[in-house]
Amino acid sequence: MSITRIIATLGVVAVLAVMILHSMSVWRRFDWPLFFDNARYVSIWHSIGAVAFIYAGFLLRAVRWRVFLRSVKEIPAARLLGPTVVGFAGLAIVGYPGELIRPCLIARREDLSVSSQLAALMLERIFDMASVGVLISAALLVSSEAEYLPFPIQLRHGVMLLIGILAALSMFILLLANSGEEAGLVLKHLLAPLTGRIAHKVAGITKAFGADLNLIRDARSLIELLILSFAIWLLIALAYLQTLHAFGALRAMSLAQALLLLGFALLGSLARLPGGGTQQLAIIAALISVFHVQAELAVSCGILVWLTIIMAPVPVGLVLAWQEGSSLRPLLRTSGWTRPA
Repeated sequence: MSITRIIATLGVVAVLAVMILHSMSVWRRFDWPLFFDNARYVSIWHSIGAVAFIYAGFLLRAVRWRVFLRSVKEIPAARLLGPTVVGFAGLAIVGYPGELIRPCLIARREDLSVSSQLAALMLERIFDMASVGVLISAALLVSSEAEYLPFPIQLRHGVMLLIGILAALSMFILLLANSGEEAGLVLKHLLAPLTGRIAHKVAGITKAFGADLNLIRDARSLIELLILSFAIWLLIALAYLQTLHAFGALRAMSLAQALLLLGFALLGSLARLPGGGTQQLAIIAALISVFHVQAELAVSCGILVWLTIIMAPVPVGLVLAWQEGSSLRPLLRTSGWTRPA
C-alpha cells in the first residue's frame, strides 16, 4: 500500500470515527424488529429504478470511452459496454485492483496498447473527479444539512481547495498530453546530474505517456466529454435518490441531499475494500449524523445501496466475463496486480 493510500485511508477512518462517535447514543438503542420492518417494506420499483440508472450510466461511460478513443480507433459504444460492465463488476468484487480489468480487456479485444487504455482511464478519472466535485460542491453549498457536518466551515474551505487541486491536476495532465516530449526533455535535463541512465528512461516514459494521453483532439470532443461526465454522475445521484425513495420515510429527500450522500459514499471509497464495505459505513454514518435518520432505517438503506448500486454490475459482469472465455483472475494477472500461482 502506497503512502498516499495510507494517508487517504487514515483520513477516511478519522472522519467516519467522528461521525460514528457523534451518533453513538443512537446505536445503543438499535431496534432490530424495526430494522426488519424497514427491510420488509422496501419499494421494489424504486430499487429497480436505481439499478436502471446505474446501467444507463454504464452505457454513457461506454460512449465516453468511445470519444476518448476516437483519435486512435473508431469503436462502436456497444462493443465497449460489455468490458465496462465487466470492469465495474471486478471493481465491486476485488476493490481497486479491478480498476485495470476494463482497460486491459478493451486493449485485448480491440488490438490496442494497454498504455493507451490506461491513459484513457486516467483521463476518465480526471473528468469524473471534476464533474462529481462540481456537483457535490453545489449540493454542499445549498443543502441545509451542511451545518450538521463535523467541521462545516473547514469542509467548505476543503471543497474549494479540492476544486483548486483538481484544476491544477487537470492543467498538468493536459500540459503533459500536449507537450509530452518537451516535458520529457525537461525531466531528463533535471535528472541528468544524478544519473544519466535513469534520466533517459524517465524522459522516454514521459514522452510515451504524454503521447498516449493526447486523446482529446478538438473542442467538440472536450464538450462531449464534459456533458457525458456530468450526465453520468447525475444518473448515479438519481440512483441514490431512487434507493432513498425505496423507503417511505425517506421519500421527501431531494436530489441535492442524494448528491451529498453520494459525496460521503465517495469518501468511503477512498479506503475501498472488496464489496464496498467502507462505502456502506460512510453512508450509514452520514444518514445518522447528518440527515438524522434512525439507525435502523440507515442500516437498511446502506444495505440496499450495496445491492442496487455497488454490486449492481456483478451478475451481468460475471456472465459477460464467462462469455468472453475469461475470468477476473487471468485479467488481473495480465494487468500485473496478481502473480501467477
